[in-house]
Amino acid sequence: MERVRCYSILLSKFANSNIYRTMKMAKFKIWMVALTLIMGVSFTSCMDSDPTVTDITLGQVTEIFPSTVITAPYGIKFTAVNSLVDKNLTYGDYVQFQYSYNSDEQQVDQNTKNINVTIPYIEVIKTGNVIVGNSKGEEEENATILQIGYGSQNASQAQFMYYDKNTLVVPIYFLAKKEKDSHSCSLYCNVEEIKDTDTELKFYLRHYSQEEEVAEQTGYNRIYRITEALSAFKGITKNFLLKSYYLCK
Repeated sequence: MERVRCYSILLSKFANSNIYRTMKMAKFKIWMVALTLIMGVSFTSCMDSDPTVTDITLGQVTEIFPSTVITAPYGIKFTAVNSLVDKNLTYGDYVQFQYSYNSDEQQVDQNTKNINVTIPYIEVIKTGNVIVGNSKGEEEENATILQIGYGSQNASQAQFMYYDKNTLVVPIYFLAKKEKDSHSCSLYCNVEEIKDTDTELKFYLRHYSQEEEVAEQTGYNRIYRITEALSAFKGITKNFLLKSYYLCK
């Protein structure tokens, strides 16, 4: 049996919000390697003189009309100049998307709050189940998770993402035959493991497949809302001093 592997995120508070924003953007750029692979988006190299900036990121839909606005976790708002009506987006959706803009027309730096962009590709990130109870969920698992995040070569970086205080984003890789949606990855929080002196909250990621055969490596991102787990942690611990999350598979 494969030993349990755990990945952690250290929760830090910075007195200077600009420092936090800069650090979060830098970490986000590294994390986007996984997002690029999962989305299957490829970029063509451009001449240095080409002012077009093309990239990918994720965020939450915060406005629908008159234009679609997506707010990234590091604070920048992306306003779509093209129509996304056919994408059937709703307010509050978490999405991963490709965008581009002309850097000659818009100067972007660490103080930028909004960018007008063209969005040729966008996909809603589905929400995974979070089960808070007296189980690690082993009995609900029948398939292997190959990888969380973007691999051991970047083991010093976060393997999953702290989106906000109630939300985690997890890139997950596994083997599938045809339908990725036939694979569910649920997050378990075993309250029996929480001690009143704990400062770490542990989750277990369990993979259940409805496919009998597998063919190739694939993956997706999932959103996990952990509000109930945080409430359970707060109810058991004395001081609610949460320093880090651990995600195990």
